[in-house]
Amino acid sequence: MTPSTRLGGFKILKGMARFSLVLPERTKNLPARFCRAIAEKEINLPYFTCLNNRNAWRVNILVDAAHGLRVSLLINENFTEIFNQASESAILSIFPHKKNPEIMGSLFEVFGENRVEPDALANSPSAISVVLKEEHLSKASDALFVPFSFSAYRTPDDWQLAQKGKEQLYREVVASYQEQRPKVYGLEYQDGQELVFIRLSNHSIGDFGAVFKEFASLGLNLTFSSISPCNEEGKEILAFCLPASEIRSHTVMIKNQVPDTEIDSASPVGIFSMNGPHFGDRYGIASELLTAFDKDQINLLGLSCTIASITGIVPSAQLVSSIQTIQDCFEVPTVIKKDD
Repeated sequence: MTPSTRLGGFKILKGMARFSLVLPERTKNLPARFCRAIAEKEINLPYFTCLNNRNAWRVNILVDAAHGLRVSLLINENFTEIFNQASESAILSIFPHKKNPEIMGSLFEVFGENRVEPDALANSPSAISVVLKEEHLSKASDALFVPFSFSAYRTPDDWQLAQKGKEQLYREVVASYQEQRPKVYGLEYQDGQELVFIRLSNHSIGDFGAVFKEFASLGLNLTFSSISPCNEEGKEILAFCLPASEIRSHTVMIKNQVPDTEIDSASPVGIFSMNGPHFGDRYGIASELLTAFDKDQINLLGLSCTIASITGIVPSAQLVSSIQTIQDCFEVPTVIKKDD
């Protein structure tokens, strides 16, 4: 039997309402306008991703289910394009993944074997966060114990016992004040990346496990990943970033494993990531960043805000100006350049 990969743990946040939107790129000031509308209602965003692909913005957000109706009405009032809503969603986060594609590959394989179909996915530097319907949580959490072992839990039953009484505690970590300039613990950036888009059938996620394990065998770091909505029934957009290379083709590697895959790519791109207090539990932070990017004409390609981190993608030519915009918008004590 292949030994399991040891991780620190995983957490689940229940009672979420998910909204998935596909909006035309020509829609002015998106997704900044969308986040601003949410912020004006003082609604926190524990999960938000947006992706610019094939002339469309592809957006996933999760809010507390108590705010679901308000957000649904807001979308209907302001946006007339494609969207769907799924209440009774949850966020399952595993950590740390250390940007190792093998973790993602194992997660995809076990989800495929157990017919677990994520509604959305995003990674931060520390965690992979998967959005699922609450009815699939038990199956998904049990499946995690096949490829992974966790420091504090030997079995799914151990984990279930450890969660008793903590559900409300996880929901009560909410910011009680507004900073003039949001604080950031640190900003990291990395250049020379390739952004890959895959048009993925909902039931075929397991097929891509071997792809990510092959990336891991080459020592590549997975700097960004997301699963975003598609306007084709039964499909989603899997996007991820890896170091660009002149000696290998990520597209060829993918097609060798999954021959009929539809693939787009953009290169070179730069990645930035930051975390800080209140990123996931204080409304308006994503709105402030996106509004500043619009003002400075930064061509955002993708963004994920998951729990306490923000990761973004911009063209390499705009990476330096993006960092300056972030420093103008946030209180940033350190800026660190990361190598491949």
